[in-house]
Amino acid sequence: MASETVLYYCAPLVPLLTRGVLYLRFYPMMAHILGEEEQKREAHRSHILALAGFSFTGLLALVVLDSALSEDFHVAIYCLLVSFLCFLFALSLQGYKSTRGQDQLGTVLMDAATFCLVLSVISILSSKTPRSRFVCVLSLAAVVIWLLDHLVRVRLQWKYLKAKKGG
Repeated sequence: MASETVLYYCAPLVPLLTRGVLYLRFYPMMAHILGEEEQKREAHRSHILALAGFSFTGLLALVVLDSALSEDFHVAIYCLLVSFLCFLFALSLQGYKSTRGQDQLGTVLMDAATFCLVLSVISILSSKTPRSRFVCVLSLAAVVIWLLDHLVRVRLQWKYLKAKKGG
């Protein structure tokens, strides 16, 4: 049980590791100034605000339920708090991002925030029926779907940066 909790606490680092490899591989390009089309600040802000609402609402609801029902939603609360804070920081970053490196930081924050949303749902499901085959299958499906989407987006970014670099 303790090792599962540690996994939840460390899980937001997954996007940091994958995007960190991308950042290091194309490090010289990270200082490049983005064009206005590449920045897409307003589109990113609206996307962030929509998802941040889920984190904020879920966080408030679980804090109330945790104390009112004497349930143990600490891991889900942690995941939702990290998710909300990542969304909040990503939203702030959109106001002043100008370089590719800042864009990557915003993307890492968004990836960590969405992964934490998925993990919060998994945590709630597993707290109600631990070790259930149904919960295990749903959890595995959720993580695999998020991870596949994440890896596809990292791969597309890799190919884009490689083409922009010229080889």
